[in-house]
Amino acid sequence: MYPILICSIFSLAIFLERLFYLLKRRQIIERFKKKIEGLSGDTKELREILMVLVEEETMRLSKGLGALSLIARISTLLGLLGTVLGMVEVFKKVSEGKLGDPEALAGGIWVALITTAFGLSVAIPAVFMHGFLSSLVSRREEELLKIGEEVLIEKAKSNR
Repeated sequence: MYPILICSIFSLAIFLERLFYLLKRRQIIERFKKKIEGLSGDTKELREILMVLVEEETMRLSKGLGALSLIARISTLLGLLGTVLGMVEVFKKVSEGKLGDPEALAGGIWVALITTAFGLSVAIPAVFMHGFLSSLVSRREEELLKIGEEVLIEKAKSNR
């Protein structure tokens, strides 16, 4: 249970940090504009440079999303592990001849069910948080690409 709790804390921390970072749209765009301000060269060179800059910024925006996805998968597996361990406990009681003792069996079944529920209660929100943040990253990436295209169009017009 404690590893699942730790996963829960980490997933929430990653989500909140990334959310606050990604919601600073204006700062992200301004930083990108500063990077591309002094670019010069022909259209092909500029396009390649802009694509590299957009990819770098997208990687910065995506920081932590892999960990969030991993936490969602691990939480599910930890819940499954708890289920298996709980059922092992039940079969151990059965092998000890406590088949007729409902209390002895209930403890193992309880462990199996509670860890499964706890693992899923961490994994499901983590999957949602990952999807939500991924969509925000995609939107920011599209905005940066649009700004890059506008810069290319301006440079092409000024070179005529």
